[in-house]
Amino acid sequence: MQERVEAEAPSADELRLQRNLKIIVIALGVLLFAGLAVIIGRIIYLASRQPVQPPVAVVEALSAEQTMQLPAGAEVRSISLSGDRLAVHYIAAGREGIAVLDLKTGKPLARVGIERGAPTN
Repeated sequence: MQERVEAEAPSADELRLQRNLKIIVIALGVLLFAGLAVIIGRIIYLASRQPVQPPVAVVEALSAEQTMQLPAGAEVRSISLSGDRLAVHYIAAGREGIAVLDLKTGKPLARVGIERGAPTN
């Protein structure tokens, strides 16, 4: 013979727990969709921004031949280009420096000396 199992009515504590779990699940779902919306919005924002470096047409419009005066015997360590500015890190006669050149005008903008000191703790 089969015995019939009767379901008991849930207690007040169980009802409160179920309600709280439903609220948590709904809140997490809303947070998930909000996070996805933020990510998609950020991708669209970054894709629609102007590029940091000028387009190729601007670079081609710059003078094809530029010269930069560095100290005699200077050894170039690195070169960095940002827009129409060229920065050259060099070492000459045991001293370091950075020279910045405006590629549109061909004029030097700045020359910065670098002095290395002993590290302090």
